[in-house]
Amino acid sequence: MINNQQRPNLLLPAQQPTRQQHRGRQNFFLTICLLVITGLMLFLLAAAWEAWGVPQAAPHAYQTALVTSSTPHKQQPTPTTQATPTAQTALIAPQVDSLLTNKAAQQQFSGSVLIAQHGQVLLSKGYSMADWDHSVPNKPHTRFYLGSTTKQFTAMAILILQQRGKLHVHDRLCSYLANCPAAWQPLTIHELLTHTSGIPQLDDSRLSGASPEAWIASYNGVSLAFTPGSQFDYCSVCYQILGYVVERASDEPYSEFLEQSIFDPLQMKDTGFNPNYLSLPDHAVGYAGWRVKAVTLGWPTAPQWTFLFGSGLLQTTVEDMYRWDQALYTNTLVSQQTLDEAFTPYVTASQYVGSGYGYGWFLAKSPVPGHRLIWHDGRIDGFRTYIGRFIDDGVTIIFLSNLATLDELALANTLEQIVFSHINR
Repeated sequence: MINNQQRPNLLLPAQQPTRQQHRGRQNFFLTICLLVITGLMLFLLAAAWEAWGVPQAAPHAYQTALVTSSTPHKQQPTPTTQATPTAQTALIAPQVDSLLTNKAAQQQFSGSVLIAQHGQVLLSKGYSMADWDHSVPNKPHTRFYLGSTTKQFTAMAILILQQRGKLHVHDRLCSYLANCPAAWQPLTIHELLTHTSGIPQLDDSRLSGASPEAWIASYNGVSLAFTPGSQFDYCSVCYQILGYVVERASDEPYSEFLEQSIFDPLQMKDTGFNPNYLSLPDHAVGYAGWRVKAVTLGWPTAPQWTFLFGSGLLQTTVEDMYRWDQALYTNTLVSQQTLDEAFTPYVTASQYVGSGYGYGWFLAKSPVPGHRLIWHDGRIDGFRTYIGRFIDDGVTIIFLSNLATLDELALANTLEQIVFSHINR
């Protein structure tokens, strides 16, 4: 007799095919079950893998998601946060929060603050009221006038045009101005950027009203205060003139050029030069004193006059200023070589002891020896603002205030001391 186990492939009459079919069906169902179980296990493993946050291809270390202490009023795509607070930096937020809460209670601070290190937002919060009449509190997405902190954006617009081949910072100013005043003939764009032109600060009430060209020509006969390049003298009107140069070189209104070339690429959706500021949602009212309204700002609103805004009328939020700060660690707007031009101290002494000046930025030393601080403040009716970028330490301090009695430089120094007392050097 033939043993079926010894000859497994031999077909016998009658019952043998039926057993094979039965055994095949068993194998088929077993295979299906195994496939289902394996697929389920792979799905669960993939879900766990994603939840555990396995690193993807990492973006630049200084590009980050904007983490705030409250839910943002609108979603704006930002890169992924790379860092987490250390035991030391975790102490910064509660200490700053306590300080500013007490200052607000003592009627010494009103505004919004954002502090970050290495792409990690440590604190983003509003204090006191944006609008006392309507009981609207300040928040991270509240808009404020920047004052002179606007100048860094005007300088960037000039540098973008230089990179596009539309101008060069060492070009003669009068190459871009019709009816250029005789005293301005030797001036370069560089000298206006660095406040070394000698153009005196004039009263804006002298605006012709006929045209921007007539406004420029109205300065004819006004002598320079000193030989160009020989000294530093802070000049807000110079940045209005630079705003006009932006218009002439780009063939666009100043405000539109900045929107298309800076704000839109950086998704700064709450930033701009809206003449109807007081009708915007989430705006801060400026206060000359505690609950005492400042004079309402009034400027020409026609597009051809927006160059006047180049010295101090930009409106923005701490969240958008942080997007701007983070972009300056990248080549999103201009090359690294061009960024280095902006952050070079062409003037070694300014009105602030220990600070030189580049293109739209004061340049000083960080509390860490050998490290740099790039900063600017702003003052305009009812508002005080500040941004400090400790670029070698990865630290950013931004605050926008709607209280004119605030000493913004004293507050910046206090916040700097708190932050660096908790950072390993």
